[in-house]
Amino acid sequence: MGTAGIAGLGAGGLAGHLSGTATDTADGEDPALVSARSRVAPREGRPPALLTPVPANVQVVAVDVRAQDGPDVRRTAREVLAAWSEQARSLHDEGLASLVEGAPSQDLHPASLGVTLGLGPSLLERAGLADRRPPQMEDLPEFGTDHLDPAWCDGDLMLYVGAEDPLVLSSAVDHLLRTAGDRTRVRWALPGFQRSAVAAADPGATPRNLMGQVDGTVNPRPDEALFGPQVLASHTDRPLAWMDGGTYVVVRRIRMLLDDWFALEPERREEVIGRRLSDGAPLGGDGEHDLPDLAARDGGGEPVIARDAHIRLASPESTLGARMLRRSFNYDLGWDAEGRRQAGLLFTAWQADPRTGFTAVQRNLDEGGDALNAYIRHEGSALFAVPPLREDEPHVAHSLF
Repeated sequence: MGTAGIAGLGAGGLAGHLSGTATDTADGEDPALVSARSRVAPREGRPPALLTPVPANVQVVAVDVRAQDGPDVRRTAREVLAAWSEQARSLHDEGLASLVEGAPSQDLHPASLGVTLGLGPSLLERAGLADRRPPQMEDLPEFGTDHLDPAWCDGDLMLYVGAEDPLVLSSAVDHLLRTAGDRTRVRWALPGFQRSAVAAADPGATPRNLMGQVDGTVNPRPDEALFGPQVLASHTDRPLAWMDGGTYVVVRRIRMLLDDWFALEPERREEVIGRRLSDGAPLGGDGEHDLPDLAARDGGGEPVIARDAHIRLASPESTLGARMLRRSFNYDLGWDAEGRRQAGLLFTAWQADPRTGFTAVQRNLDEGGDALNAYIRHEGSALFAVPPLREDEPHVAHSLF
């Protein structure tokens, strides 16, 4: 399931497109398998990270450019982006097996492989392009509930790769990083996953996270009139035109304290989030997609959805209408040397302006005393610009350089 890959073959395509076609299949084959194997041409001109259905596996990799600040950084970043754009197209046209002899992905279907590229604020500063840095890329503020590890934050460039199959995903990431060679150094990486289309009783249902909660119910849809203004950036000033039609993504590594969470009674877990465990419906509602009734009171006059419930504090009604496209994936890295579970959420938020999207929501969760804060730790954070790839430009962010 999902849409394929990189680097805008059509006018106005965003960084990351590989158009593709569905794989021919034999009569009677499982439709879920057919869908999971195939690639669908992204007609909207948007990167795979914004499209649905969402593939089961992703990996986000942040790299730093290995060059002296100034012209050397500009030249090296341009070379890397050009190489990634070219190789990503080849991944679609030829497949991994033909690009690398003996690749572990040989004989595998494309599995909805898709790649999205991003540029971090540090790259613009290091390259001497601070005047080309949009105000939407201002540094994220510090939040009182952050427990950030610098080793898991920031980065000059981002690779965001998705696929329905983890081996296809791993092979693609490895190939792209080898293409960059010693021009980059991996700063951090985090793999994420959802339930697969084959495992789901209803492949179209909203997935659950490791806390057992339905995660991703409230999202702007591509067919909504407000999707563009909320998710896609508009920059008409010449110095910032390189990002006109692009998008900004905030990436957060959120560890879940799962032992503490599952020690709670189910009713208390529902109160913390503000939704039923069984079907994701807001408390007091009938179904997952019902609008939460934030004014509803119980027999004792208390709010049905608690004052510190996560969905109340994150709602547009509580954040002056802030909305963003959320793509959440689970991560599970096992246990550390002290026996603590290293698992949680690889959270990505795509928006036209992080200041009025992610930052507005996170500040309200922080200052409003979100009940969920007791059971999670924000340990990594990064912001990247995802520029458009225009038909007359050979690679991502060509006009910037």
